[in-house]
Amino acid sequence: MQQVDITINGRKLSAPKNSTILEAAVQNGIHIPTLCTLKGIDPKANCRICVVEIERSRTFQPACATKITEGMVINTDTPALRKSRKDTLELLLSRHSVDCHHCMRIGSSKCDDLDPYFCEMCFFCDCVRDGICELQALAREYKVDFLPYEIEDAYKYPLDESTASVVRNPNKCIKCRRCIDVCCEVQTVNALSVVNRGKDIQIVPEMEKKLIDSPCVQCGRCVSVCPTGAIYEKEQIDELIYQAHSYDITTVAQISQDVLEGLATLSKLEPSQLDICSVAAGLRKIGVNYIVSDEFALAASNAQAVEKITARLRTAPIIVTSSYSAEKFVKTQFPDMYDRLVTYPSALQSFDSYIKSAWAAQKGIAPASVRTISITGTNESQAEAVANHSVDYVLNARELYRIFLRTGVNLGKIIPTELDRLGTPAAPDPCFAELLVPVEWEIGSECRELMVEASGASYRAAVGTTLGQARELLGKASK
Repeated sequence: MQQVDITINGRKLSAPKNSTILEAAVQNGIHIPTLCTLKGIDPKANCRICVVEIERSRTFQPACATKITEGMVINTDTPALRKSRKDTLELLLSRHSVDCHHCMRIGSSKCDDLDPYFCEMCFFCDCVRDGICELQALAREYKVDFLPYEIEDAYKYPLDESTASVVRNPNKCIKCRRCIDVCCEVQTVNALSVVNRGKDIQIVPEMEKKLIDSPCVQCGRCVSVCPTGAIYEKEQIDELIYQAHSYDITTVAQISQDVLEGLATLSKLEPSQLDICSVAAGLRKIGVNYIVSDEFALAASNAQAVEKITARLRTAPIIVTSSYSAEKFVKTQFPDMYDRLVTYPSALQSFDSYIKSAWAAQKGIAPASVRTISITGTNESQAEAVANHSVDYVLNARELYRIFLRTGVNLGKIIPTELDRLGTPAAPDPCFAELLVPVEWEIGSECRELMVEASGASYRAAVGTTLGQARELLGKASK
């Protein structure tokens, strides 16, 4: 690939042609702050935090949307740029819910004095993102110690708690539009849109309805990318801690490997420093009785998938999924193809069913006194748990991190403990092993095509990782 020679902060560098300034900087380890950019999505330059100075340019330019050119000279951290970014942050915070950054707002503390570790212990800032918020982090980085603007009403807009899993708090929205980019461009669900202009701009569900009345399939991807507390999952942290400490309740937690990376990042650990046994030790410390991996449940889930797929193979094309949001997507977006849908229990459902039946009987425990907990890296599991009556509690990396903060669990120092075992997982069916490998949602990923040999015949299969890819595949199948 052709390279372009540029200079950033006095360093002579090379980057691929057609790269943006932000991409070139990231590739060379240079930090440029941003609040709206998502890797793999065309930049919109909404937040204006990533502005940079370009030699011979009269104005600052957004690094996320400006392509590099041969010989370009760029500065990313001058006093003028820091002032511009600080001004932008002050304006954003003045329109942000007043419970954010309480210490700074009342003048009792400066940003340099704030330790995010203690934010979780403080009851003034009532926000699920407090202490681990991208907006707060930038406010600390740029020393936003007071707000020179009039602060807007903190509760100007009502909360939208209409769905079982996702809550919208428009008062904390900074209009970065990440949620729209993911919902409309990646997932192609189109549940969110922009209304009004200027300071009255809002991100709202389709036709300004409640989220439950929009095309939302509760995939939770908007939650994953929101930089503040504007969209979040309903939390059950306090109830879970209470249940874990109850003598008459038996708690069983299932941990997925996909939670480790996010939990390590929040805990300021390298991924290699955190394994599932350390997380198990943390859960035992807070009172969880049994901790298992998801291998057993995944094997049980896949066994049922093989049985159902085999029974329907000769009626191809068929659509196969254990995802709650994917099933809802097909039902609402492609109703004519819903009869071709083959669903099977997810790992959550298989886990809960086994624990509250066979496992409880083996242990001599009444199923009514058992509480199941799923710890996973995906944000769609809570919606599934409510809709399908599977596990009692679902935690993502951020929620588990907050629990560990409250209870004094230090994952960097804790002594790992072995997991409990539910039994030996069944060996995967070789015909469908590749087809049923858990997929990892990722912006910019591509569909995977493969051949499946089963029942003496060959079948073409395609695996998508986003709902946008599902739309593309279903569109082809319906022609």
